[in-house]
Amino acid sequence: MDKGRHRLPGREDARRYAIRSFIVGTVLLGVGLLIAFGIARDLPGANARDLPVNQAFWALGREQAWALGAASGISWLADGVRNIIIVSGVSIALVLARQWRWAVFLLVSSQVGVLISNALKFSIARERPPFIENSDLQQHLSFPSGHTFAGFTVWAAMAVIAWYVLPWRSAAPVAVALLTVGLLQAPARLIVGKHWLSDVVGSWFIGSGWLLLVWAGFLWWLAPRSPIECEAPRR
Repeated sequence: MDKGRHRLPGREDARRYAIRSFIVGTVLLGVGLLIAFGIARDLPGANARDLPVNQAFWALGREQAWALGAASGISWLADGVRNIIIVSGVSIALVLARQWRWAVFLLVSSQVGVLISNALKFSIARERPPFIENSDLQQHLSFPSGHTFAGFTVWAAMAVIAWYVLPWRSAAPVAVALLTVGLLQAPARLIVGKHWLSDVVGSWFIGSGWLLLVWAGFLWWLAPRSPIECEAPRR
């Protein structure tokens, strides 16, 4: 890494961290899939359990205009079309900056994440909370929350990239801003009435688990070597 930027761990440390990330990511993903299985087994029961919390968040948005406005704005940032545009732009910028490994990290995290999210969405076919009507088929399906999922696979992934790629003076504020947008997707989706409580909770587990698995693969196979590690052995 260049001077003035946060450094990735060395090769040996990177592989040790990769193993830990793989274990934690697998556990989180497993918990999320268990939540999905429980919802799929009893959709009416899951809806009934979530409804009191959902009503409280919905009421907050109706009573506090600032909360609804903030939630709508946060949701707007991570909408599917905007995620595609943002991921494409960031990936192209990374390639042009000769940071292709980070572009691969972002594309795998986000695009395979979309496949995982949609596979679960159409398999479980849970209807949205009874607050807003949605006529489009995919928009009418609720689990998992695509916005909350993308909060990890797109926005938290970009926060990681910003931390290591940007100069250290700007890395922290940019990474914090990106991570904040990602983490706030869950409460925002509850306030605007688009998802059940267990939709966003399950998405937190599955999304963060998938991100950690991609991070583990990045550290194991793609993390750039330090200049010392890249030096050819002297004869």
